[in-house]
Amino acid sequence: MRFGLIASLLLLTLTACQSIDAPSTSTALHPVTVSRVYAVAQEGRVRLAWAVSGDDGRQFELLRQNRLEPWKHFATLVVVDGQITFEDAGVVPGQSYRYRLKILGLPRDKFLDEVEVEVPR
Repeated sequence: MRFGLIASLLLLTLTACQSIDAPSTSTALHPVTVSRVYAVAQEGRVRLAWAVSGDDGRQFELLRQNRLEPWKHFATLVVVDGQITFEDAGVVPGQSYRYRLKILGLPRDKFLDEVEVEVPR
């Protein structure tokens, strides 16, 4: 009797632990590769561009910092033809600005690039 009970429990356990077929394609997010193409400060504007691969339609956030101010959300950007480009026309000659690029929607902040530029007088 005892052997029959153990055999029945073992059979139930094995039935409950059947494997589930893995999906044929990965559902994980692909790694994003970002490399700065340019960060150019000209009189009255800063132009920024990054080459991006593996973005899968994700959005990016550009943050800006001036002097000792805290970082502020500046723009939400998307990849177009493998690049993110942005022109900041709200700069003051002689000031330094820092920019950070990150992926939106991740549980933790992941900054992909940070650059500092000084606007000429």
